[in-house]
Amino acid sequence: MPAARLHVLPALLLLTLPLPAQKKTAPPTPQQAEDAVLLADVQAFDLWLKDYKTGAFRLVKNGAVDEAALQQVDERMGKLAKWNVIGAAKMLFEAASVEPVLPGAHASTEVADFHRELQPWRVQALAQKHLRTMTGPGIVDWLIDMLGTRGRGSRPPAPAAAAAVLRVFAGHPSVEAQLELLHACTSLPTELRVKAVDALSQGASLDTVPSLLDLLRDVEPNVRIAASNGLGHALAPLVDETAGKHPDGELLKTRDLVIQRLKELLLREPIWQVRNAAAFALAGLKCKPVVPALIDGLKAELARKKDPWAMDMRLHRLLEGLTGQQVVPGDARLWEEFWKAEGERFTVAPKTAPGKPKPKSNKYQKFFDLEIESDRVLFLVDFSGSMAEAVTLAATGSTLAGKNGLTTTKAQLVVSELKKIVMGLPSGAMLNFVVFSDEARCWREDRGRPALVKLDDAARDDLLGSFLDSLRPQGPTNLYAALDKAIEFAGRGLHDKYYEAGFDTLYVITDGAPSVGEVTDKDEIRRRVRDANRLRKLTIHCITFGDKNDTDFLRPLAEENGGRHIHIE
Repeated sequence: MPAARLHVLPALLLLTLPLPAQKKTAPPTPQQAEDAVLLADVQAFDLWLKDYKTGAFRLVKNGAVDEAALQQVDERMGKLAKWNVIGAAKMLFEAASVEPVLPGAHASTEVADFHRELQPWRVQALAQKHLRTMTGPGIVDWLIDMLGTRGRGSRPPAPAAAAAVLRVFAGHPSVEAQLELLHACTSLPTELRVKAVDALSQGASLDTVPSLLDLLRDVEPNVRIAASNGLGHALAPLVDETAGKHPDGELLKTRDLVIQRLKELLLREPIWQVRNAAAFALAGLKCKPVVPALIDGLKAELARKKDPWAMDMRLHRLLEGLTGQQVVPGDARLWEEFWKAEGERFTVAPKTAPGKPKPKSNKYQKFFDLEIESDRVLFLVDFSGSMAEAVTLAATGSTLAGKNGLTTTKAQLVVSELKKIVMGLPSGAMLNFVVFSDEARCWREDRGRPALVKLDDAARDDLLGSFLDSLRPQGPTNLYAALDKAIEFAGRGLHDKYYEAGFDTLYVITDGAPSVGEVTDKDEIRRRVRDANRLRKLTIHCITFGDKNDTDFLRPLAEENGGRHIHIE
């Protein structure tokens, strides 16, 4: 018999022998029983994740989020996290970075539908939440290794994995994780540094203020935006005078230094999104010294030659909210006169205890009655085929200032601008996106209407890490469908039940006039928009790109609806 087959003989002989009497199986040990439960949890999670990646498991039912399915996912992840072992952490990490992809080439509107039904931002946020509870042996070290911050090799970190680690480290209880997050803010490639600073800002504290102040000087605008946000998060709970906070000593010095540095951004920063972040960070501190800083910022804003994003009105509204004063917009001298007359004796009204009436003796009882959530913005973004055209920029006063001669595509330019907008808007702002080509689709929708999405860490992560990068130019331009969809749900007049929950500002971002749809006649579109907007009172801004767009149509469309038009050449 050949030697190669000798190992088969014992098995074959066993088949010819009578079976021995069955012996009683010993009960499993506690460790074996535990291993069996772990194996069952792992197998169940693995099967679910495979279904989710292929789109067989979705989180939307009948046009709304299936809360029962979401709860099921949360519980399944919780079972896995409780084992607190590295194997379970690796499986959860796969869910924390999952990006289901619709097979084949599809228009942006189809991608938006697929994205909305799978809700990957919810799955990622849940997995990240559970990963933050896992501090078992080797888990944090394994996560840090994926960042590549320890210099253990020349291979750069995988961007998607490193970005997911940074989101996990935002608010992680481990001191080691927080130290690595600080290190990542300066050591990683630019795109990942932005995510690192944003993660640091989400859990910012007084200890992180010096690092965040240094990052205000970074060459990358998004880093400066995230650092501004972080300074606001770190100091607001400590200096909020409406909550009775009156800092002294070193904390007072730190507060004044932060106000000064944020004010410098308002005065000198060329990128409007950075100025916007600085303004909201200042307003969020809710203390008396921010008022003159914002007035100085408004004065500088009104002196700028280009203001396509209405930064002067943003600052004006912040000042009205902070002071309770109604002032005619467009003239900083009125605010300067107000502060010269009232600033010295101005006091901040404390928060009223629940159930007690607000004091009526204080003339300025509305001071710092600030509702940043009142920023309700809907973006209408053109991703028709013409947005794939190349453009060579001669832009000034935009996020690409200083990059004259840069060649890119219209779509890439739009995505770059939108990412900075998402970074620059404060947490709590309400927003949504409608993308359009031959049809119009929403980023997030609830029962057939665009949802009013509160910007938080999970929403920002989804927009920056997934949705905006998934958009692909394709098809003709159905501008009217996008405008009609937006205006229909943005607020329906004084007697409509949705009026209080509507959007108040639309940004239409496109490269050309309408080419398909129910209405393509430009004068008729303007007429319909005017009529529909008569009670809604929405502000409509139009931003156009390149040399093939119809500014003679889009400029009056904006001006007739209280907005502004800007053309990026």
